[in-house]
Parts: sequence; structure tokens; C-alpha cells
Amino acid sequence: MDWSPEEEREWVRRASSGEMPALERLFNEYKGMVFAVGISVCGNAPDADEVVQESFLRAFRSIREWRGDGRFSTWIYSVALRTALNWKERFVKRRLPPARAGTDAAASDLDRQEAVEALGAAIRQLPLQQRLTVTLRHLRRMSLEEIAQTQGVAVGTVKSNLHHAVFKLREILQERATP
Repeated sequence: MDWSPEEEREWVRRASSGEMPALERLFNEYKGMVFAVGISVCGNAPDADEVVQESFLRAFRSIREWRGDGRFSTWIYSVALRTALNWKERFVKRRLPPARAGTDAAASDLDRQEAVEALGAAIRQLPLQQRLTVTLRHLRRMSLEEIAQTQGVAVGTVKSNLHHAVFKLREILQERATP
């Protein structure tokens, strides 16, 4: 996200007048962030993909409503968050764990997969704001300043959310590891 606020406003102005290249540019710029929100809230890639599609449909239908007071990235973030929360409530069901393979060759892959699943499950146990912050920081690789701007909070709040999230993740994973 290396656009200045002026560049961002210009792309949004062009998109709101129906220019397809501008709509594509906005989509390409923010799809990763929207996907990260979808993953954080829904917990899986297929639902996050649906959140991306639905979020951009909603955003582009109402792009003229964006007043330009703040950053467009903040607005699309809020659209994505509302969309993801609605999607989760309507469609996301608890999924059963995958069946275990019985071969030694698959054992290390299973161990790795179990670790990834354990981390994903631990992240899903975090409070929503911490989950979103961790996802934006570590999956989307956004800077603390970008996260703060996107979420409309102070950088200190982002740091606090990250600190508390890491502490909680450590607790959850250690509980899981002890028999």
C-alpha cells in the first residue's frame, strides 16, 4: 500500500465514474488486505475468497458513498470486516478435522500440517481485534502504521493487540502441547 492519500482519492474518483482500469487497480491493491480479514474472521481460504468477492461487490456498488474524509483503505477494511462477520454468521460451520493417513512417509507432513492447524485454531480463539491485527501483520505483512491507519486506531493500540495476541497464542499452544 504505497499510495499517497491524493493518489488513492484519484483512483477512487476514477473508479466511481465507472473506469474499469481504476476498479481493477483498487481491487488489486486491496484484495490481499480483504482476504486477510476474511481469513481472520472465517478461518479458512474458501470462505475468505467469498468474502473478497462479496466485499468488492458491495464496495464498488456503493463507491460513490465514500466521502473521502479518511483513507479508502480504511473504508474498504470496514466493508470487508462487516461482510466477513455476516458471512461467518450465515455460512461458516464447524469443520471436522481431516482423516489421518497411516504411512510413515506422510508422518512428517502430518506433523507439519498438525502444527499449522494448531496455530490456525489458536489464532481463531483470539478476540477479533487481536486476530485481525495478527493476520494483517504476519500474513499480509503490513507495517504497524498501516494497520493502525487501516483500523483507525493508534499505533500503540496495534502494538498492544499484537503483544496480547502473542502472549495468548503462546498460552493456547502450550496448553495444547502438555498432555
